[in-house]
Amino acid sequence: MRILSSRCRTFEYTVTTASPVAVSLEPTAIGVTNSFSDCLLLMVGVERGDSSASKAASKIVRRIASKTDASHIVINGFSHLATPDERSDVPTALAVLASLAESLQARGARVHLMPFGWNKRWQADVLDGEWEQRVVHLPALTDSAAYVR
Repeated sequence: MRILSSRCRTFEYTVTTASPVAVSLEPTAIGVTNSFSDCLLLMVGVERGDSSASKAASKIVRRIASKTDASHIVINGFSHLATPDERSDVPTALAVLASLAESLQARGARVHLMPFGWNKRWQADVLDGEWEQRVVHLPALTDSAAYVR
């Protein structure tokens, strides 16, 4: 699993069009702007073998959210960011992202999971600083971070 986290003063996105792997979405949700302030935006790339990585990812994300004083966590998940041989299948990616969101919520975090497989238009006011932008790589089939920057 690869996670790019960005602490945002403001973040908003609008769902535009479905990709071939898009989850079902109410037609009324398309074209609606979703706005957040003081949030931690996560770009999560799910890779093959990541089915057990969500607990370790949750722990790392909670630490980043705490260090940045984020009031909300917004998750945008992908399976296509990995190289082709390392990509997760869509059902596994959906399960891993749901598990990550649930694990964060169980610890009291306010979490918003963006619709998987949808194209989105977004705008973010990203903060700078020591913890505001992080890259995390959790190797498949392990419970520890190999790379945190």
